[in-house]
Amino acid sequence: MNRRLRTVLITVAAIVVIAIVGAIVFIIPNTNDDTPTTTAGPPPTTAAPTPGDTELDTGAEGFGVPDADLSGRTVMVPNNPAGQPLPQREPTGPRVECTNDGRPVTSPESMMIQRNFGVSTLYSETDGPSYIDGLVLAGYTRTPQGAALAAANLYPRLQAGGPVTVEATEKLTVIDPGRFTDEQKNAEALKPVNTAPVALRAPTAFRILSCSDTFTVVELAMIRDVDDNGQLMPSPTYSGIRLNMVWDGGTWKARENQRAGFGPYNSLDGFTRWTL
Repeated sequence: MNRRLRTVLITVAAIVVIAIVGAIVFIIPNTNDDTPTTTAGPPPTTAAPTPGDTELDTGAEGFGVPDADLSGRTVMVPNNPAGQPLPQREPTGPRVECTNDGRPVTSPESMMIQRNFGVSTLYSETDGPSYIDGLVLAGYTRTPQGAALAAANLYPRLQAGGPVTVEATEKLTVIDPGRFTDEQKNAEALKPVNTAPVALRAPTAFRILSCSDTFTVVELAMIRDVDDNGQLMPSPTYSGIRLNMVWDGGTWKARENQRAGFGPYNSLDGFTRWTL
């Protein structure tokens, strides 16, 4: 990826934090959500998926042999490299969504980690993604939960490379068109798409810093539990990646923000752990 395109992706997707920590790895903990509840959110945004007909989106259903991430968490490997959206349903009961009192929002329900284009991606049965739009994931709910999932799944698509990176940048970000020229798009599109497993775990947790149905600020917490030499650290720390998510054209997109990296944190106080 050339320097100018990399700069665009860094500023949009908050990859600057990942570049700083180098070998940082992600973890998905197994936890139940005991957040205080309010009213349930609106039904998921869904659309009929279009079967794929390319080697990048084959349209194949089901899963192959599962794998595990570096934390020992199950990672499902779909037969379609682009992913396998899960059937969508209403949340089981009332939940916390946008609030003005600082309470952590409720996690999406019935979540799954999948490996798409080599990178860990998050799915749920209540907040999307519910279908594949070309080579990107779509069909997130217009809720903070949907925004958090969309934010978490942006980096995996940008990481994939080639035409997947191009399509993710065009469909999932809000940037000045002049920042990503046709020449850059063509050059990136000719590169191969990643297929080998990438040693990046999904974000541990998320928190919503401000929220409405059109603009939501999401911070993703990534665990660092090994040092630069690959040795297990006695106490893990967490780094935050902040994304400004805009509801645009029926989906959540990331827009550029002035500062993307936060932390390190020694705990996840105020964050919501994914329900897995």
